[in-house]
Amino acid sequence: RAAVATRAVSPSSTFDVGILHVERFGPASGRPIVLVPALFCGSWQWNAQINALSSKYQLFAVTLPGFDGRPMVAGDDLMARAAASLHQLITKYHLKRPVVAGHSLGGTIAVYFGEHYPKDAGGIVTVEGGYPSAPTQSQRDAAVAKSVAPYKTATQDTVGSIIKNTTLRYTITNPDDVVAVEKLAARSDPAAIVAWLRAALSIDLTPGLANITVPFTVIIPFDPAIDPYQGFKTEQEKFAAYTAWVDHARDGKLIMIMPSRHFVMFDQPAKFAEAFETAIAR
Repeated sequence: RAAVATRAVSPSSTFDVGILHVERFGPASGRPIVLVPALFCGSWQWNAQINALSSKYQLFAVTLPGFDGRPMVAGDDLMARAAASLHQLITKYHLKRPVVAGHSLGGTIAVYFGEHYPKDAGGIVTVEGGYPSAPTQSQRDAAVAKSVAPYKTATQDTVGSIIKNTTLRYTITNPDDVVAVEKLAARSDPAAIVAWLRAALSIDLTPGLANITVPFTVIIPFDPAIDPYQGFKTEQEKFAAYTAWVDHARDGKLIMIMPSRHFVMFDQPAKFAEAFETAIAR
């Protein structure tokens, strides 16, 4: 199988809202679902879900500025601007209680959005995104500094190999899948990677989870070869830590998929499809 499915359907329309580029799929009568991709990913990350779900749901697949060949925007407050753009998408196109779902950076944006616009969505889904990168601000600042360092001197010609060597080889299991994703991730603007990493890794969304009153579903993978380096020696330890985090929301549910690394939709496509359908059905 290929890590990134070939898109089998075409968007009914494409447009920009705020800082987001949006592709629309599926029937206008279908329940709306907004899909937000991870760092250095475009809407292609959700191709399998677009293929499977666009026959009955109305899908809005967004691409963040700086990724998949899109130019980066100037200015700060990226999280707030991304959330405001999602709010604009929902209000401008009269989306009724959509499910807002994201992976990694996209999941962090989905959680941030759910906290700041609690009446907009009918459900929030995050796939290993939003959980604080470290317990304290000083530790989060250190995590930011470490994460952005390889990209500060990156060029467009070198960013793909840097993404592969610092991230993809540890977050996707199959080496062939790593190569496939690297080619797409290499379209990213190195400065955008730095800016989005700083925006997402420096915040702790835990205090605001109580603002999310709609169903809040968190999908997490566990890989015994990788997760210990992230501070979770066993699946039970990771499940307990995320459960304590999810419990800050009023209607939280945690789904763990094993064995899988961070890009669970590529590592375990069938299990992820089942978990995602469960999240939508809530």
